[in-house]
Amino acid sequence: MDSQNKKGPQPVKEQIDKNATFMQSLGHAVEGIGQLLIRERNMRFHFLAALMVISVGIWRHIGRADWLWIVVAIFIVVMAEFVNTMVEAIVDLVVGDEFHPLAKIAKDVAAGAVVFAVVFAIAIGFLIFQPYFFPSLNNIY
Repeated sequence: MDSQNKKGPQPVKEQIDKNATFMQSLGHAVEGIGQLLIRERNMRFHFLAALMVISVGIWRHIGRADWLWIVVAIFIVVMAEFVNTMVEAIVDLVVGDEFHPLAKIAKDVAAGAVVFAVVFAIAIGFLIFQPYFFPSLNNIY
């Protein structure tokens, strides 16, 4: 969602061959997660929001089924942010500093997917935590 104001490309070791070991592959994956947290302000916000929701869930002693929905909601938001970041990086690689209407569409749709995932997560959170914080609404549905 926030392709501007990013830190510039970090120096990387050039690797043109396949990973030799599982640990090397895992290291690259962890590096990718780290890059996402470093480069994407929104991902840091999602991470903090997830920690807050998990903390409230622990505090309110929510049940196993509720935990399942919370984990699914968090996972969907995080995966949407991963995909959004990948789309932004690929589009920036292809078009560089040029404007292209298809590049805008790709970035806007990827950002829209994150917003859609967040709305889903908020709805799940409301349904799970509503009885704890707004019990008077139980009479409505």
